[in-house]
Amino acid sequence: MQVVQTVSATTTAVSSSANPSVYSQPVTFTATVTAAPPGSGVPTGTVTFKNGSTTLGTGTLNGSGVATFTTSTLAVGAASITAVYGGGPGFNRSTSPVLTQTVNKAGTSSTVTSSVNPSVHNQSVTFTATVVATAPVTATPAGTVTFKDGTKTLHSGSLSSGKATYTTSGLSRGTHQITVVYAGNANFLTSTSPVLVRPVQ
Repeated sequence: MQVVQTVSATTTAVSSSANPSVYSQPVTFTATVTAAPPGSGVPTGTVTFKNGSTTLGTGTLNGSGVATFTTSTLAVGAASITAVYGGGPGFNRSTSPVLTQTVNKAGTSSTVTSSVNPSVHNQSVTFTATVVATAPVTATPAGTVTFKDGTKTLHSGSLSSGKATYTTSGLSRGTHQITVVYAGNANFLTSTSPVLVRPVQ
């Protein structure tokens, strides 16, 4: 007796845990694979998550026909996410409609501190700028910061591990209002620190 195996068509859908998201934010994509009527049962196997033609990763379907994949590597811009079900015993492969995942630049926060405050005229003072990404981002901002005294530019320098320093002994007597301005880059938004009031005696 010949045994005829019935193969069911499937449909695949993909969703995002956060859309839009920001640069380096972890985003979980969820694929749901179901048997298309009149088929029945729960598909098994693996799902490949793709951004355009680039494979992001894979996930294994659970007992409910659901697979997930988490990434924090999406570039700023629009990603074209699909979930491709590779098929399984009794089930044909299928590809989800495209999900457009919008990835925005990450926000930042800047601060400036002084090694001595107050100081005296001609005393060497080091200002330290610190730039951090705002939650839920964990990446460290890169680029340049500008140290300013009111509207006057004192110095520009590159961040290293989110920090930059500027040392000077040229501040005149009086009260100075020091800020740092982070210029931002392709992945991070600009930010300006609160004013540091800096007396020089």
